[in-house]
Amino acid sequence: MAEGAGTGQPLFRLISSEDDVNLVSDGQAGTPRVGDRLLQAPGQAPPDITVAVPYGNGSHLPTNSSHLGDLRDSESEHGGGGGGSRSGMWRSSSAVFSSGGGGGGSVSGGTGGSGRVGGGWRAALHKLFSRGHDVEAAGVNHTYTTEERAQLKQFQSIDYLAPSSRVYRQWLAAQPWGRYWDRWLMMALSGMAVGLVGFFLHFVIHILSATKYHVTRWLLAHTHVVIGWMFNISFSLALVYASTWLVINVAPEAAGAGVAEITAYLNGCFMPKILNVKTFAVKFLSAATAVGSGLPVGPEGPMIHMGAAVGAGISQGHSTTLGIDTGLFRHFQNPKDKRDFATAGAAMGVAVAFSAPIGGLLFVLEEIASFWQQSLGWQIFFACMMAVLTADTLRSAQAALGEGQFGLFDKESSTVFFEVQTQLTNHVLMVLPAAAIGIICGLCAILFTILNLKVVRARAEFFRGKPAKWRMAEPCLLIIIFVTLGMILPLFFPCTPTQCVIIQGETKPLCPDLGPSEVIERIVEQSTELYTCSRTARDSEVPPEWDPDGGGTEHGITGNITVPRSYNELATLMSVTGEDAIRHLFSRGTHVEFGYSALLIMLVFYFLGAAWTAGSAISSGVFVPMLLIGACIGRLVGLVGVTIAAARGLGSHGAPAGVFLPPSPWAWIDPGAFALIGAGAFMGGVTRMTLALAVIIMEMSNDVRILLPTMVAIMLAKFVADSASHSLYHGLLEVKCVPFLPKEPASLMSLDLVDVRYAMHAPVVTLREQMRLGDVRDVLRKTRHNGFPVVRDTPQGGVCVGLVVRDHLMKLLVEAVKRGTCQHLEVPFTELNRQFVDASALESEAAQQMAVLEGRPLTPSHFPNDPTLWDETLDLTAYINTSAIRVPESYTLERAYILFSTMGLRHLVVVDEHNRVRGMVTRKDLLGYRLDEAVKRARVGAVPQTLGVTGSGGGISLESPRTAETPQLGPLLQSDATPDRF
Repeated sequence: MAEGAGTGQPLFRLISSEDDVNLVSDGQAGTPRVGDRLLQAPGQAPPDITVAVPYGNGSHLPTNSSHLGDLRDSESEHGGGGGGSRSGMWRSSSAVFSSGGGGGGSVSGGTGGSGRVGGGWRAALHKLFSRGHDVEAAGVNHTYTTEERAQLKQFQSIDYLAPSSRVYRQWLAAQPWGRYWDRWLMMALSGMAVGLVGFFLHFVIHILSATKYHVTRWLLAHTHVVIGWMFNISFSLALVYASTWLVINVAPEAAGAGVAEITAYLNGCFMPKILNVKTFAVKFLSAATAVGSGLPVGPEGPMIHMGAAVGAGISQGHSTTLGIDTGLFRHFQNPKDKRDFATAGAAMGVAVAFSAPIGGLLFVLEEIASFWQQSLGWQIFFACMMAVLTADTLRSAQAALGEGQFGLFDKESSTVFFEVQTQLTNHVLMVLPAAAIGIICGLCAILFTILNLKVVRARAEFFRGKPAKWRMAEPCLLIIIFVTLGMILPLFFPCTPTQCVIIQGETKPLCPDLGPSEVIERIVEQSTELYTCSRTARDSEVPPEWDPDGGGTEHGITGNITVPRSYNELATLMSVTGEDAIRHLFSRGTHVEFGYSALLIMLVFYFLGAAWTAGSAISSGVFVPMLLIGACIGRLVGLVGVTIAAARGLGSHGAPAGVFLPPSPWAWIDPGAFALIGAGAFMGGVTRMTLALAVIIMEMSNDVRILLPTMVAIMLAKFVADSASHSLYHGLLEVKCVPFLPKEPASLMSLDLVDVRYAMHAPVVTLREQMRLGDVRDVLRKTRHNGFPVVRDTPQGGVCVGLVVRDHLMKLLVEAVKRGTCQHLEVPFTELNRQFVDASALESEAAQQMAVLEGRPLTPSHFPNDPTLWDETLDLTAYINTSAIRVPESYTLERAYILFSTMGLRHLVVVDEHNRVRGMVTRKDLLGYRLDEAVKRARVGAVPQTLGVTGSGGGISLESPRTAETPQLGPLLQSDATPDRF
């Protein structure tokens, strides 16, 4: 413990040890004050890496709300490197994230949200119906509560760029240069792997869904409705139970869609275990069973997550989970390449999910990739092509088993297809209803996003502190409600007549050609499956108009046939998968197949079901629900157009009133066309995508002619939704308190008018090029910073020469203790950057680091008690990142943000005109609410004052931090988390 000069009094003392962060006063007894520094107690050893530390409950934070604006919640990011320090792994990285965990809570009942344990109905309902912080315009920064700010500090950042030290450059010089073919090969292998995963995922879902619906229909047609309901409930419940059991008990990180987590990872946030093989396997099985059960969910979100996991995993050539190291692709084993292959994998997932290779490329460019290079775009384009080619080839091979048409890429061979059968002529007036659809979808997207975020928060509040089985009960209850309503609601709808028949052994309905007037009124597009109201009929029941002579041969009809003389409008939408329902809604020439009542009930039913189900303890996405909800809205608007035309007596000759048939210039008034526009508009309102979404809609429907009105609807939906809420995925990141940096910051004023000094974190712990080994140990033991600026003494003071990361310092320290000296100590970059495949080896290294910090023997036969060792000088020159970015205090905050985000930095050192360290900018210093605080400080001129904690051979000195006008709370010093391995 350091003492004040000449006083004999401790310079800082332990105030509280409730948490992993301990409050230390500046030498005066009594209650800590604003301006006190938060440090780990000098003698306290960090806990073992297997200990899971709960989220902070705010007990170490000031309770006076007036201090919130001054909170300096730095993430101990005075450093970093690689995936963070392996010394001081304070929390287990499992069970932290779920797409609906809320407030950083885990699927197993994490402690996000309010700091208390318990929760309950009252608190959950309050979260659900209170305005809260979810109703915020897209241009307004999210406001975090005190507890949420504490949870922000649980996350660490990833330093994608390797420290440019002398040992790194020596290693780099020995590597082969200019070899790019292996990167293209890896993209091809990853694309084929993702295509394979996508094919089998949809194959399993098809088998489960077909079993569920076909057996249920047979039971409804041949037994009592209760028998059909009991089978439907039992089968669906078994699938949902399997889905949620896997997530809760095997891999909590697999919950939800995973798109938000992948977005955060690619943004530079360390997200534990989201890319490992166990999460991938659970994601696959849980998504397949959840979608196959009939819940209002889709597989597209999980495909994005699995694609990223495949891309990142294959490129690394090893798996920590399986304990396998192939020894291949070692030059890809670095954070930057892993990030690039994960980005490509996410694009491949979108490409396979929608059979949209260009859409996949644009999706990652617009939505989830924070760092981009032109060469990476070319490689992702190639990878998406390989992924879709593989998936379609496998689907073609599957069809060839029965039909012998291998290699034929028709609509039946597409992984996910919504191809329309009829191309309509566009018209400039089509923009008007498209604009109305965009506005309506934007308003509905606001409601959907806010409702989902409210449910997420209420869920986290209700399940906090409860056993995991409570989380498993929610999806099971949802499927019971969904299945029951799906079978009861259609009973209130009459059967609608139709003249179509299905020949036994065939799957496509065949409709008589009775003229456009009769056919168009209730026609059902071929290849669209009907929910029939009739039972199996014999030849004698063939309609007379099909066989007037009674011979049964006029239309080639022989044997038994099913005569769907009528169908149920609502059951047609509810008794099929979400994708099949979308095909119904997209169908052209079926103007009055579905009436207002069926569409409205389906809209409300799916809207509420999808908003509640998304985020529960299953692996699932919301892309299919978003498309279906938007399609219902668009088809309703199109039906209004048909009704208006009918009221005016308009329509094509021979067709029902209000119906226009090609080649009429008004044939574009088709509810199916507007359903496609609505699907894109609602999805755009929820996700705020524009460019990528327009291309995805075009590729998945094969309809280019209505691209312009689709673009109008998407843009208007985005503008409307931006006025009252953030996008769904960014909202989920805010609920989970993930320190995500958007591509463009929002602020109270132009950040080009604010100096970076108003946002920097000060004081900063600095080191010198040559230091006592004991001083290095003391700095590492008394702080949780991940990186330290290194200064060199000059007549002007200590000037900054670079930055050294905690991870490298710990390895130098352990190596010196093992050798018994730090003289002529040389540790190559391969050892500094070493990645462990065996988890036990990783734990052993961490245990050695803890032993060195605590002065314990590394092994029973090793006693590092030689006091002369700690007095030796450690030369850090070879390990300093001399390319660490430094900016002057007068550097504008706008440009600092751009520099930080575009280069993927973890630290930004702020220096004065003499290159002396004045502060540090980390990820959390650039969060939206911190930018707002920086603007407010700039208006009053309150600048954090620098403070040095330097090693100079004689020990550690610490001064109290001060601020020019507004006192600041010292940094909350955290630990790092275990690096994620595939």
